[in-house]
Amino acid sequence: MHILCLTSRLPYPPNRGDRLRAFHFIEHLSREHELTLLSFVANETEQEYEEPLRQYCRQVRTVLMTPRRSALTVAANIWRGEPLQALYYRSAAMRSLVTETLAQEKFDVAYVHLFRMAPYLAQHHSLYRVVDLTDVISQEVGRSLPYRGPISRLLYGVERPRIARYERWIANTFEETWLVSASDRQALAAACPAANIRVVTNGVDTARFYPVTKVGRSHNLVFVGHLRVFHNIDAAVHLARDVLPLVRQQIPDCTLQIVGADPDPRVVRLASDPAVTVTGFVPDLNEYLNRAAVFVAPLRFAAGVQNKVLEAMAAGRPVVTTSMVNAGLGAEPGRDLLIADDAATTARQVVTLLRDEQLRAQIGQAARWFVQRTYSWEHAVERMRAIERQLSHRD
Repeated sequence: MHILCLTSRLPYPPNRGDRLRAFHFIEHLSREHELTLLSFVANETEQEYEEPLRQYCRQVRTVLMTPRRSALTVAANIWRGEPLQALYYRSAAMRSLVTETLAQEKFDVAYVHLFRMAPYLAQHHSLYRVVDLTDVISQEVGRSLPYRGPISRLLYGVERPRIARYERWIANTFEETWLVSASDRQALAAACPAANIRVVTNGVDTARFYPVTKVGRSHNLVFVGHLRVFHNIDAAVHLARDVLPLVRQQIPDCTLQIVGADPDPRVVRLASDPAVTVTGFVPDLNEYLNRAAVFVAPLRFAAGVQNKVLEAMAAGRPVVTTSMVNAGLGAEPGRDLLIADDAATTARQVVTLLRDEQLRAQIGQAARWFVQRTYSWEHAVERMRAIERQLSHRD
């Protein structure tokens, strides 16, 4: 099939969650289909990354949309009542590019990554349109409100119902909606039961993330994430300030490494504690995962599947995370990972693991097996094959 792909960020390099999913879907789908990619870039430097994507796509065409221009677009269109991130990517140039591309070539399917790109195909009913929401963002925003400051809480209190309405509109308008987890599908399906909503999971590159040593004898903890994303900032601060001191009361030499690109100043300040290291971007994440005895991800709000946790599990690290995160993963608590939903319980689970090398090895091994048998980028390929069969029966 000929597939038109729309992304709000150029999906290369695949160095954060949204780019990672879009890149791997494009990479795997290109083995069986012909792809054309249309995407925004935020600056001219990003345009250099078009070339690596051309090995997967017949065409890669981009529209420059600087943060300044996006901010002005939001300000000029705030009256429309659409979610801010949809307004942020509102562009006459992109609309023209989509229209021009559809006029020049015949496509069978459109793959639209995230709801912010949905308006560009809302009126093009001749295509079978797949919108990859990935997560139910309105659900994550609702969960985050208690942890936001007063101004942010007020802003997102207004934004949340806008996003929820937009998600329902998209699911009811497009031929198919993809979500990353069964828990997210259940949430959206309850709001729009007639919509065609499918679970298409993420995958993990188990050749890139793998155990290279026995589970560490050290008392080093690690947390990984893109450190400008609010739920990762909150988790890192919570871990360093609320959990680590409780662990160190029982294991005084316990240390924490916080790993991830572009750390927010709130995260950088955590390194004032001698027990905490904030690394920023690292070239080999698997190496840093394998240095740790335990991976701790105390996310208090999020949605979908957390790739960071899957990558740690693939690396054979024993994981302590929240029941909310595991609702997206579907792992077996006590076998594949340990669950804790408050600082005291998280500290208790971490101490249990640090004191029991055999338990760390056992859970780390089970975690890798779980990822290997459950998560694969091939799920997107299989779903697209099903769409192709469905379309062939129409002809």
